[in-house]
Amino acid sequence: MTEVQFLPHRGAELAYCYCPGTGPLIVFLPGYMSDMTGTKAEAMAEWATAHNHASLRLDYSGCGASSGEFLDGSIGRWADDALAVIDHVAPRGRVLLIGSSMGGWIALRLGLLLGDRLAALIGIAAAPDFTDWGLELSPADTHALATQGWFWRPSGYDGGGYRYSRALLDDAPAQQLLGGDIAITAPVRLLQGQRDDAVPWALSLDILKRLRSGNVQVTLVKDGDHRLSRPQDIALLLSTLAGLLDEDKP
Repeated sequence: MTEVQFLPHRGAELAYCYCPGTGPLIVFLPGYMSDMTGTKAEAMAEWATAHNHASLRLDYSGCGASSGEFLDGSIGRWADDALAVIDHVAPRGRVLLIGSSMGGWIALRLGLLLGDRLAALIGIAAAPDFTDWGLELSPADTHALATQGWFWRPSGYDGGGYRYSRALLDDAPAQQLLGGDIAITAPVRLLQGQRDDAVPWALSLDILKRLRSGNVQVTLVKDGDHRLSRPQDIALLLSTLAGLLDEDKP
C-alpha cells in the first residue's frame, strides 16, 4: 500500500496517496462523506501501479484522514483541495479525473479549472448540482440550518446518516453546471446504474447534452446501483480507463 502523505492547505492537512508512473496522472475523487479507501479508488490505484501509470487518491479537508472540519467543506473548497494536491504532485502535468457521485461534480468543476491539462474525465453516477435536485429542505431542515448551521438526513450509504451544512448550500449556486454549457472539450465517459436510488440515470444524458466535447459516451448499467462497486462494475471502470489512456497515446 502506498504511504499516506499530507499537504498543508488552507489550514488543513490534506491526506493523499501518490504513486509515480507514466502518462496523465489518474486522480480519484470520492463522493460525499467518502474517502480514498473505497473499493473503486483502491482498484484504480492497484490497476495504475500494475500498468506503470501515475495515480493519486486523496481525502478532501474534513474527510477521511485529512484534518479540518467537515461542515466547513463545500464543492468549491473540496475542488480547491483536490487541485492543490494535483499541482503539488504533478505541477503543470496532464490529468485524467475519475469522480464518483459528488466527486463527479467536483471532477467537472476541476476539469474546467484544468483546461488543456485535462486529458479525460470519467464520471461514476456523477451528481452535479445535487443540492438542487437531491435535497428538498423541510421546515425542520431550515430551522436546523438557522440554529446550528447544518441538518441531518438518514442514508443507506452511511449508518450515521449525512450532515449537510450551510457552507455547502451557500457555495452551491456558484458551482452549478446544469444551467448551460459545460466548457470541457476533453473526452468524457459517464458510467451510470439504472437501479441507482440516489442519482437519476437520466441525469447522465443531461450532462452529455451540456458538455462541449464531441467525444462523450454514456454507459448505462441496467442492473447497476449507485455504488457500481461489484466486480463487473470495477471491470467496466478499469476497461473504460484503459480505453481512454489508449486514446490519449500519440
